[in-house]
Amino acid sequence: MKLSDNTKKDIQKAYSDWLGSNEYKPRRAQRTMIAVIAKALGTIEFDAEGVRDEKFNKHVCLVEAGTGTGKTVSYSIASIILAKSLDKKLVISTATVTLQEQLVLRDLPNLQETSGIDFSFAIAKGRGRYLCLSKASMRLKDADRSGKDLPIFPDEERRLPEKAVAQVKELTQAFEVGEWDGDRDSWEENISHEDWSLVGADRASCSGKKCPSYHQCALFKARDNIRNVDVVVANHDLVLADLATGGGNVLPEPEQTIYVFDEAHHLPSKSQNHLSRQMSLSAERRRVTTTQKTIARAIKILDQKEEIKRLAKTAAQIDEALDACLINLQPLLEMTFQNHTELTNSSDELRFQGGVVPNELQTVFQELSDCYVLKCNCLQKISDLTLASFTETQSQDQVARESLYAALGELSMMCESARSVCVDYARDDAPGVMPTVRWLKLQPSEGIDGISMYAAPLSTAKTLTDLIWNRCFASILTSATLAALGRFEHFIEQIGIGGLDQAHKILGELNFADSVFHVPLMKSDPTRAEEHTQEIIEMLPELVSQKHGSLVLFSSRRQLDAVFEGLDVSLKERVLVQGDRSKQALINKHKERVDEGIPSVLLGLASFAEGLDLPGDYCTQVVIAKLPFAVPDSPIDEALGEWIEKSGGNSFWDIAVPSVSIKLLQACGRLLRSESDVGRVSLLDNRILRKSYGQQLLACLPPFQQSLGK
Repeated sequence: MKLSDNTKKDIQKAYSDWLGSNEYKPRRAQRTMIAVIAKALGTIEFDAEGVRDEKFNKHVCLVEAGTGTGKTVSYSIASIILAKSLDKKLVISTATVTLQEQLVLRDLPNLQETSGIDFSFAIAKGRGRYLCLSKASMRLKDADRSGKDLPIFPDEERRLPEKAVAQVKELTQAFEVGEWDGDRDSWEENISHEDWSLVGADRASCSGKKCPSYHQCALFKARDNIRNVDVVVANHDLVLADLATGGGNVLPEPEQTIYVFDEAHHLPSKSQNHLSRQMSLSAERRRVTTTQKTIARAIKILDQKEEIKRLAKTAAQIDEALDACLINLQPLLEMTFQNHTELTNSSDELRFQGGVVPNELQTVFQELSDCYVLKCNCLQKISDLTLASFTETQSQDQVARESLYAALGELSMMCESARSVCVDYARDDAPGVMPTVRWLKLQPSEGIDGISMYAAPLSTAKTLTDLIWNRCFASILTSATLAALGRFEHFIEQIGIGGLDQAHKILGELNFADSVFHVPLMKSDPTRAEEHTQEIIEMLPELVSQKHGSLVLFSSRRQLDAVFEGLDVSLKERVLVQGDRSKQALINKHKERVDEGIPSVLLGLASFAEGLDLPGDYCTQVVIAKLPFAVPDSPIDEALGEWIEKSGGNSFWDIAVPSVSIKLLQACGRLLRSESDVGRVSLLDNRILRKSYGQQLLACLPPFQQSLGK
């Protein structure tokens, strides 16, 4: 398909109208990004039914758009117009809920009002962000019960504290009278995780249309809204979760969807976290007892006594076999720890080299897997009977049935999660493929009972290919940092889109020429921590702004704390340290000081090197304590390095250097946030001048003035 002249005119007019209404000047980088995305989407071949041509990866486009590009407007204008012309849904996916809110509350309303594009939009969040009215009602009924009555939640050791009860009442009442929409993020005050867990929706307890509160449900109202809009604003976790269950359950069908992944560099880690699994030995043994208690409740509550008793007998037999397997597993795990302590840097953690689990362990895990399959089937049958018994009235009996259904659902989810770990530990990886990372972790406080089993894919590339790239109509992936050492190959390999021929680098229109990347001459080496820390303490007063805001970034908490403690009192009074208060409160205090003409210095860790927006005087100096090399101390990092070396590669050059290149770019990106900003980045690490990788890192930086070794 060729991009039509009419579509081009629509895009040009929308951009022009948006500029004029907001009194903005056109940006070359912004126009370039709009054109790149329009061409990528507008030249996809498809048949009469709208099915995309199978030419691999011609429908996927990478756009690295530096700060100052205005990428949100760029991808929005191009993708919204093309999606509507192609009769496709548009899903814009961000890395965090905060960025979702920014799009829905600020960026898209502005575009809707000023561009002339006729489109509708809605936010999509995971079910856990919404109030479950049924759950809240059960909590309140449980809190109000008389002492002699059986609690609805019998596993709780005590009643809810009065404060928690008051919180649940307040939330419920506000929702029922229409003062609140049931979205956790729209509640004016912060709700603690503990309090929200009492009322937040979850998959295990949700009975869908069978629930008496279904027609009032905040979650399903939000889901219904999603189906009727042109643009859905989601996050990476929700997209991955929806696709993992087949797609089209929460978000539109992937075959009919154009995805825009903003902050796409987070996709590899997000997908790996999503696919990682864990199983605790002690928790599984406790769950055997919980199962029997829950089924005993089912016998008392449900009418199908004989059927429930038959299933209860079956469940008891399964649990007996399951517990026997868990008992057999314990000494084998203990022996594994004793015999393989040389495989780990930590006495409480053991990684199986090459992901290979000993045969005797595999046998037990296969038996466990078989038990969990039977148990999941049994629990599902009892859940089905419970759901079938639901009534329309909110009687005490109905509340008890809902509570039972929730308990059964949670047990089923836990059993399925444990089964997936057992399957991973019972099988061998296929020859020649990247192995699953398998490791054990011991909680010393619990003794050998505290062993947990972990499993995670070494690479999620194939999963992302199967879930997204092979199924979606089109995808745009954008971020300020996609290329490592100036090349996209590292990112392309991580996300599994080999053969891609649409990758673009767009430099933001910022004042790099009047800003400086400075590497002062240093006496110490970062590998000598104490000497390096002391030199930072001595140099820092000269490197931070005496008039405006400064940001100092560290790779370790230990060094950050040591530098702060060593500062002169006069400078210490100007310093704000990450962790002393919430991130937003810290930023607000920093801005408040600068607005009052008081110089302010933020000391932060890696999380402050990304996503922190301090334009103008809020940040005129960025100081980076040292090159942000990560220590490969996690089992996944260790396993990846092991695999690369085994495959003939070099883990330092293939992993460490590309990673530090991206992190250095992200840190440098904190300095210039608008076209009028100027300032200086100071890197207190002379390795960039001495080591062979240094020139590569320097060559990939934005076009700052460079002041090296002075």
